Amino acid sequence: MNPIAFIDTEIEPKSGKILDIGSVKCDGSSFHKASVSEFLQFLTGTHFICGHNLFNHDIKYIGKVLHGVGISSENIIDTLFLSPLFFPNKPYHALVKDDKLQSEDINNPLNDAIKSRDLFHDEVAAFKQIDESLKQIFYLLLKDKKEFRSFFRYVQFSSSDTDTEKLIRQVFKNKICEHVDLKKVVAENAIELAYCLALINATNRYSITPRWVLKNYPEVERIMFRLRNTPCVSGCMYCNEALDMYKGLKRFFGFDSFRTYGGEPLQAEAVKAAIDNKSILAVFPTGGGKSVTFQVPALMSGESAKGLTVVISPLQSLMKDQVDNLEKVGITDAVTINGLLDPIERGESFERVPGFLVQPLRGWGLCGFSWPPGFTRGY
Repeated sequence: MNPIAFIDTEIEPKSGKILDIGSVKCDGSSFHKASVSEFLQFLTGTHFICGHNLFNHDIKYIGKVLHGVGISSENIIDTLFLSPLFFPNKPYHALVKDDKLQSEDINNPLNDAIKSRDLFHDEVAAFKQIDESLKQIFYLLLKDKKEFRSFFRYVQFSSSDTDTEKLIRQVFKNKICEHVDLKKVVAENAIELAYCLALINATNRYSITPRWVLKNYPEVERIMFRLRNTPCVSGCMYCNEALDMYKGLKRFFGFDSFRTYGGEPLQAEAVKAAIDNKSILAVFPTGGGKSVTFQVPALMSGESAKGLTVVISPLQSLMKDQVDNLEKVGITDAVTINGLLDPIERGESFERVPGFLVQPLRGWGLCGFSWPPGFTRGY
């Protein structure tokens, strides 16, 4: 086993002074002091350093210390970046919440170092259980990235395959659009693509990309949108099945066709425009079927991109009716949030919409459906 130490630090923000250091080794020995010199002695014989959010925090202050005992930057492992790859399914790993480790202990670096150790061991175990082809995809995409290269070195994983695009198309056949320019995405956005593929491979319908990933890698949204929620012009197996509005209408509501008005397929045109990601203005008479024109695209996008749609309406009673009617046909992917809800009801609504936090306008309300993360549609 490669000698590894798990660390966490407490730093005085303004001065950058190291106030406390906690560390535990793979042999069970531990360190909990503010003394840098003693910490150096503790690290003797260590080849790898691991922790949670090391690159954005701890390494800024103790990087030189690590170099002083011969620990290369090539051997620093950050569990933060690994978790969305290996635990994409909701419910997520018990220790991880957004970009922080869950902890009841305040400012205790040793406890956090131990939690990082537990998380890392679970990440290694999860990686070993991944399909071999997906392991190779992750390796080929991330082997040269500082956030991931040390992990592959630690688990001693490599791949002789060099055609990343071909491998992705084989593994994700009928799960992504066949006409995506994968060669360009692999070259320019390898990390973002890896996170997208991990989420696509997730078995839980309600899994989402963590907010810290979207903040640090905003291209994840665009790539997921292109892979799974942009119908290709010539058509492919995935787009013809997952992004066909008539199949969506049938799947969710049991109808074979949309309504027409004066012989014009206005409802279908509105839905098609929404699925094609166009900005649209649709005006229908009361009872004319406006709801279907945003419900069908929203529900389809929820399946394909695992995201969120926000519908803004001045009529709270209408929103409740819509949610109730959807539940009658077995669709429970929508909630209403408005001023008529008591605190408990509002809290329950927010809990059902992961990653969604909006303060409703006075007298208005919100109705949440699924849409790609960060994309909002108002009606």
